[in-house]
Parts: sequence; C-alpha cells; structure tokens
Amino acid sequence: MAQFKLSVEELTALHQSRDNDKLVKLGGVSKIAAGVGSDIQKGIPEKELTDGCQARKSKYGKNFVEPPIAKTLPELIWEGLQDSTLIMLCIASFVSLALGLWEDPQTGWIEGTAILIAVVVVVLVSSLNDYHKEIQFRKLNEKKNNTQIKVIRAGEQRQVSIYDINVGDVVGIETGDIICADGLVIDARNIRCDESAMTGETDQIKKDESHPFLLSGTQVTEGFGKMLVIAVGKNSESGRAMALLSKPAESTPLQEKLEALADKIAYFGLGAAVTILVILIAKFLILNWINGVAFELHMFQVLVKYFITSITIVVVAVPEGLPLAVTIALAFSMMKMLNDQNLVRHLDSCETMGGATTICSDKTGTLTKNVMTVMRGWIGGQSYSTVDEISKSLSREDAKLLSQSIAINSTAYEGKTDKGTTEFIGSKTECALLNFAKLFPGAPNYKLIRTNNVQEYVIPFSSARKRMSTVVKSGSEYHIYTKGASEIVLNNCTHYLRQSVPQPIPENLRKELAQVIEEMAANGLRTLCLAYKTVPAQNWEQAGETLETGLICLGIVGIKDPVRDEVPAAVRQCQKAGIVVRMVTGDNITTAKKIAEECGILTDGIAIEGPAFRALPEAELDRIIPRIQVMARSSPEDKYKLVTRLKLHNHVVAVTGDGTNDAPALKAAHVGFSMGIAGTEVAKEASDIILMDDNFSSLVKAVMWGRNVYDSIRKFLQFQLTVNVVAVSLAFIGAVTDEHGESPLKPVQLLWVNLIMDTMAALALATEPPSSALLDRKPYGKHDPLITRGMWKNIIGQAIYQLLINLLVLYRPHLLFDVEPGSIYHITIIFNTFVMCQLFNEINSRKLNNELNVFSGLFDNAIFLGILGFTLVVQWIFVEFGGDFTSTRPLTSSDWFTTFLLGAGGIPWGVMLSLLPVKEKETPAPVAPRSASRPAGSPKVGASKWNKARTVIKAVNALKQPLLIDRIRRRHSYVPFLNKLLKVFLFMLTKRFV
Repeated sequence: MAQFKLSVEELTALHQSRDNDKLVKLGGVSKIAAGVGSDIQKGIPEKELTDGCQARKSKYGKNFVEPPIAKTLPELIWEGLQDSTLIMLCIASFVSLALGLWEDPQTGWIEGTAILIAVVVVVLVSSLNDYHKEIQFRKLNEKKNNTQIKVIRAGEQRQVSIYDINVGDVVGIETGDIICADGLVIDARNIRCDESAMTGETDQIKKDESHPFLLSGTQVTEGFGKMLVIAVGKNSESGRAMALLSKPAESTPLQEKLEALADKIAYFGLGAAVTILVILIAKFLILNWINGVAFELHMFQVLVKYFITSITIVVVAVPEGLPLAVTIALAFSMMKMLNDQNLVRHLDSCETMGGATTICSDKTGTLTKNVMTVMRGWIGGQSYSTVDEISKSLSREDAKLLSQSIAINSTAYEGKTDKGTTEFIGSKTECALLNFAKLFPGAPNYKLIRTNNVQEYVIPFSSARKRMSTVVKSGSEYHIYTKGASEIVLNNCTHYLRQSVPQPIPENLRKELAQVIEEMAANGLRTLCLAYKTVPAQNWEQAGETLETGLICLGIVGIKDPVRDEVPAAVRQCQKAGIVVRMVTGDNITTAKKIAEECGILTDGIAIEGPAFRALPEAELDRIIPRIQVMARSSPEDKYKLVTRLKLHNHVVAVTGDGTNDAPALKAAHVGFSMGIAGTEVAKEASDIILMDDNFSSLVKAVMWGRNVYDSIRKFLQFQLTVNVVAVSLAFIGAVTDEHGESPLKPVQLLWVNLIMDTMAALALATEPPSSALLDRKPYGKHDPLITRGMWKNIIGQAIYQLLINLLVLYRPHLLFDVEPGSIYHITIIFNTFVMCQLFNEINSRKLNNELNVFSGLFDNAIFLGILGFTLVVQWIFVEFGGDFTSTRPLTSSDWFTTFLLGAGGIPWGVMLSLLPVKEKETPAPVAPRSASRPAGSPKVGASKWNKARTVIKAVNALKQPLLIDRIRRRHSYVPFLNKLLKVFLFMLTKRFV
C-alpha cells in the first residue's frame, strides 16, 4: 500500500480541524489526492478498478455505516423471557408441576407442563417474528439509501453506487445533492451548502478554495463542482454522528385509531367479567341463604372457580391481535410495494394513500417518458420543421456558437451506463441538446469546447427562474450563455443572430416568435430559447441576474417528450376511483394543455398559469381551485400554495416532485412522492414514498396498496369482533346457567382460540393481495367510521348464527350427537364446533362490501390457504391426541363431519346477510373552507384521512428495531400485562380447584 501515504487518522484530523492553513502545509488538495493514490483530474487510476478498489477499501474503509448489530435468535428468546409476566407464568408452572406430581404422579404433571409449553410458544413466536422483521427492514433500508453518484475514475465520468464511493474518488456535486462523504473542494462553481444538519449553523456556507471542507450528510443548495473524497463510512462526519443516533419509534395513524377501539373491547371484556362474577357470587349466596346452608371452608373453592370463569372471559376479550394485524399488513404492503416500484420511507403513507382524493403530478418523467429529442426549431430568422433541415442550413459560425452555448451551459456528460453503453448522463433536456449539437456541421466534441472555455461563474437553473446561465472566459473575452423557458429568455433578448450577425429584434418579429412558440407548444413540444452575449470582466456575484439582460437570441428549439404509454389508462383508473388528477408543470401553458389532453387529465376543468394563480384573491381562488386540472409555468411557491389550499378544502393530497425546490410541497402534502431517477436527494428526503421508476402508473399502484391496507385491517376487525362477541357471550351464558359456574370452553382451549383469532387470523387476513376492484369505488372519507354499518351487519349476523349453533350443541346435544351432556366428549364437540365456525367465518371475513362470492381470489392467496390448512391440522391433533392436556377426547368421523357442516353453514348464512340492504353513511365531498385561514391551535385540516382512528400498540417500528418492543409494551402496558396476569391465575387455579 505504498501509494497510500496518508493514514485514516491524518485525514480525519485534517477534516475535523477544518484548518485551511493545515491543508496548505500539506500541499493543498492536489497533494492530498496524491497522498491517497489519486489525481484531482483523473480520479482513482484504472489499475485499481479491476478488483473494485479492494486495497483502498482495506486501507480507508467502505462508505457504509454498519447498523447496530442485530440480536441473534437466542438473544431475542432470552430477552423475551425477561418479561415479568412470563416469569410469573414460569413460576406458576413450576409450582403447579411440583404440587401436581406430589398429589397425583400420573396426571398431576399436565397443568404445569401446559403452562411451560404456552410460555415457550409465546416467546418463540414473538422472537421469530422480531427476528424476521429486523432482517426485512435492514434489506429495505439498504435499498432505500442506495443512490447513484457521479464520479471521475481513470479520467472518465461514470455513475456508481453510494456504497462504492472510496477515499480518493473525485465526485461531481450539484444543486440538490446530499454530500455522500467528507471531502475537499476541487472545483467550486458558486457552491453553497446547508450544514445545519451537522453544525447547527443555519446560514448557507459558501464553499471555495478558502473554505474547502465539505461535510457528508449536508445539502448543496446552490451551484455545482467537484470534490475529493477524504473520509467515508464510519470515519466521516455523518458516520460518526449516526453511530450515536437511533431513530425514534414510528407509528401510523391507523394504528393509533385502532388503539382506542382495542381499549374499548378490553373494557367490554372486563365489564363482562365483573358482571358475571357478581352474578355468580350473588346466585351462590342467595341459593345458600334460601336453602339455609351455612358457609364452609370448602365453598371457597367454588368462589375461586367463579373467579377463574370471569378471568377466562377477559382472556378471550382482550384483542391482542390488533397491533399484529396492522404490523403485518404494513410490512407486507411495504415489501410488495417495492416490487411495484414504490419505496416507502414513512409507514403512515401506505395507509394514507388509500384515502387520497387528489394527485398533483409533475409532467416530465412522471407523465411523460423523459426521453427527450429536439424535433424542430427557429434559428437565424427561419423556422425549420426537422433537425435535419437545421443541420443542413446552419453556417459553421452559427453552428459553432450553438455548440458552445449547448456544451458550456450544461452539466450533462457522456459516460457508461449500467448496461455498458456510452450515452449522455444528466438532465434529459441537456442530453437532448447535446445529441442535437452532434448533428451540426463541423461540430467539435463537447469536451473540447469545455476545455477551451474556462467557467468563471454559474447562475444555476431553478424552478422559480426557469433558466440557467454560465459565464466563461475564452481567450481574453468573457461570454455568458443562457438557456431556459422561451418566453422568459426571449424577453431578456434585444437582438437575434441572422447570418452570424446580431440584429435588433423588431416588434413584428417578437409577435412572430410568440406565434412560433405557440405552434410548437400546441404540438406538445417543450420550447427552449438559447442566447448569449459578450460581457466585460466584473464582479460576477455582485452583477448576478443583471448579466442575463440584453442577450442575443441564438435560436428556439422544440423538444418532444412523449407521454408514457400506460399513463392515460392509469389516469382513467384514478378518475374512476374518485381521485382528481392535476398536472403541475413549468412548461408553457399551451404545451401543458396538449400533454394534459393526451393523458386524459384536462377534460372540463381549468388550465391556469402560475403567475395568474398566485395573483388571485382568496375568494376567487377557493371558487376555482376544485376545477383546476392544469397549472403551467408554476413555481415551487405555486405548487405549495395549491397543495395547502386543496388541504383546506378537505382533500387528501398526494404530490410528486423531483427538484430541491419541490421539498416544501412534498412536505406539505399528505403523501409526497419523489422521483427515484430524476429526483434530487433533498426531494427524496422530503418525500414519503420514492417512485423508483418515476412513473405515474406506479403511483396508482400505491393508491391500490393503501386501500388494501385499510381493507385488510377492516377484514381482521370483522373477524375478531365476531369471535369476541361469540366467545364472551358463550362463556357468559354457559357459566351463568351451569350449576358449577364453569365456562363450556376450557382455559387451554381458549388459548388455542386466542391463537386462531389473533396471530393466525392477522397473518391470513392482513396478507390479502390487492385487486383492481379496489379502484372501482370512491376514497374513504376522512371521518368514515372504522367499522361500517355493513361490517356491523356481518358481525352481529354471524354472531347470532354461531351463538345459536353453539348453544344448541351446549343445551340440546342429543338432537345432533349421541353424547352424554356435561361429559368431556360433549365439551370436545362444543369446542370443535366453535373452532369450525371461526374457520369458515375467516373465509366470510375476506369480503366487506356484500360480495356474494367469498371464495373469489381465495386460491390466489397461498398464505391464507396455508393458515386454514395449518389451523385445521392442529385442531385435529388437539382434539384427537390432546387428552387431559387439552380437556378433549377423540371424535368419531361422523361427529367431525357434523361439526364441520355446522361451521360451514356460516357461508350460506353470510350470503343471506349480503342480500340484506344496509345504507352506508355517505362520505361528503370536499368543500371550500369557511375561512381562508386556520385558527391558531386548531387541528391541521385534512392532516390525515384516518385521524379518527388510532391503534392498541405503536408497534410498527418494532419491524426496524426489536428493542422498541419494550417501549411498545410500556406504551399501553396494562392491556397485555392484565391479560398475562389473568392467565397466571387461570393456569394456576383451574386444575387445583375445578
């Protein structure tokens, strides 16, 4: 490693000191580059690239910060056993085991062993769940952070993964980038950085030779240039900071919505338990008083038995599966959405998209292919219908000026793609212009033009300015080259080039040019004006935008960016789903209207320009905003204003954006979509979801997945509430009417029922894939109830059926079975009938909206079928081989068939329920706000479609960090603690006193 003269420690000390004098003493940036075996012009040499710079990585490290070491499965199991309630269960099991073996060595071991097995199952299931979720999210985060970086290696420009950045790399940086590693400025063109994330300094810091230190993780807010990487990964500023930080738990609105519901269900169960306890004790005391029986010590066992019965009801009622269902639904959706080119950064965006009522979409790259080609132009006072006509007609002098304008005023470059082909990389507009310049007669190579013209100053492109300018020194002269929106740049031109000679622009020519621009735009072409002038040497920064006046127009070109083939159909899908699609673009209004018509966006609505929009009074704004379908020549402020006003109209707004200036609108929207290909790092950081392919149709898939998440939770709720009502009612009625006050379902059986209706049902119903039918209905209203009237019809209807069947089996078993009432065989039949009812109701719960065919799509869901099969097999083992351990006896084949038929009867019963008409509460359409402003302290209007709903445990971030489970338990610890505590008593006392 002789070529690596500088050590990691020396480079770290240099960067941490940020001492320019120290840098000068070391010989400046070029000597630092030599000290790490690199070159500020050519970058890392070719010989190192063959093995992926392994020697360099060994010396200086990789540009990857290792996440905290994940706990192994044994560690997670051990951590799970530290739970205080599980410790109590273990103690109870050993006490029960010891007492049982002492009293009855043959069967006394059953109770204690059952408790121990229950503890092992609980710990194993939760630990395995946490372990797999941690692995999934590590993979997802690696994918999310893997961006492409422009570098120079072996003298060639190319793109590499951020994880492949090495010390010694020469990296290109520009406006909107987040700096990928610590570095030193090599070439700064008006670079300013926002270092507030690392230093707390709110002012933008200028970077040049006197301030050359660049910090990883900070944002480039202005300018462009190159830097030499001197620290990566854990040795960089952001790497050291990340080692000290951990992200806070992330919760979703839907989870918090279910939280209140879960508490209500738990209180319902607790109320039922207290009621039955009071009734049973009162019944016992009154009967004893009537019969004149005095209280004796052995009667205490009866009271304990009543207490166990009430505990059983609470165990059944507590809805432990609610948070698991949300967790599974969101995790499943996030992983599947990645396959649909949606990289989810914030979990709540999954569900919020299901309620989106409007989408404000960019045009370029999202609605169009972002494959741009110059189609026609106006140059030298003449219009050309093809680029071939232009190349044939251009004089060498005009071609030279146009080539210089295109090559100099651009950041695009020629490089190798991932496929190994050589093409221009960068802004698609600039790539189109560079390809156009290749056609000019005698056109020199763009690299040669850039070498012969030294950049002095750059005024970068922005969405607000809609133009870009570059000042260069050519020989002893200075020239400024400008390109941008035709009408804006043309307005700054006083002359045009005719036969290589500047001529004043008369008024009639201006009108002609306006007509040329209008004609190009009417054909869906994006128009750009190219201009230049010679300027005297001066203080460029002080002159600023005044340099862009008095320009000479070189020409106007029309660039075609065709609409994506799949976009018109995707827009129609949105409209059918009750979502208004609006196009927000910086293009000319005529171009924008043409593209919007091709996409199917502009129908009977309004097309408006940004300046006219922002000038409207609020009353007029509120009147027309629902009808705006196209906004052209929009600035970032216009987009932000449109989003916030739509929110005040009670819309749930999704927005797409790719530029740094789009960040405010992305943040303001309910769901912000950034572009994975064309988007800047700032835009990605401000967004909730990254469209990996920049495609509008992928956004429609996000809507479908969002609705599916909400439906999945509703399906699970419909199933679990039915089980809760039936189980609690059956236990209540059975205990009150039984002479011994016992529930017909035994404790160990109830644990299995809990597993069916919690973990198994959550896994089965929360992993239903979405269907296109989800887009055949309007969005959910922000204030829609979580449980609809139709769901209540199904819950109550199925509960009535199941209760009637189970009570029939409980009180009149001889009508269907040859069994002795009250025997263990009878109890087994009741238990099996109850479980069969739940299995078939799980199939019924797959549909929410009165669909008659509940089997539709069933065989496309392998997980659901697997869960049903697994449950049925385990139930068979439970019944046939459980014996005293599960309080069951083997059933005959005819009794199995009868209980199966009784459960299956829930399917035709469900069809009958679907035919009963129930009028749902109508969702009001978004309306204009009563006042233009929101009172201070009032809730954020339209902040989330689901603000009404919040869930039992803020558990989703447990997907990322298993350590957060402890925090989750503490959040609402009384619910699981109460449940487990009651189970302790249940297991300890059932066999002892009953």
